[in-house]
Amino acid sequence: MNFLKTFLITFATYIGLNAVFLAVSIFMSPTFPLSDIYFVISTLFSQIMVTPGAALLGIAALIFAFDLSGLIVILWLMIPPLGAVIVGARLGDSGKFSFLSWFLTCVISCVVYILLLMLGASPLLSIPTIVFVIIGGVVNWICYGCFSYILSKGSL
Repeated sequence: MNFLKTFLITFATYIGLNAVFLAVSIFMSPTFPLSDIYFVISTLFSQIMVTPGAALLGIAALIFAFDLSGLIVILWLMIPPLGAVIVGARLGDSGKFSFLSWFLTCVISCVVYILLLMLGASPLLSIPTIVFVIIGGVVNWICYGCFSYILSKGSL
């Protein structure tokens, strides 16, 4: 399987798993703003700015105060990237392809999220927010990219 196929499968898995968790959150919250289309679409890409360390801290917080919605959020932050890199790693021809396909997924997610924030005229959009999104994307790329490289066919 060449690089383009590996990337498309990784990206589709990432967005698909995010869509599943978005649907769960829509059904769990009666006040979810479905009328704000920019918010709904940007929610598919917003998890790229949350680093794995922040998600793990959320798990630690759940130990002390169990909350079902908090558990869903923590799972939403960890399962889509892990699922995408595992699928990309197992279907890619090499560790390099799977690592680079996750990199491209992170870049596209960051760019799309920033563009959606700009189009939606979000009051949260500022230079520090853009830097925060980019840093989160880089940390996610490196962390999950290493998992992708390690789990790829060529390295096992």
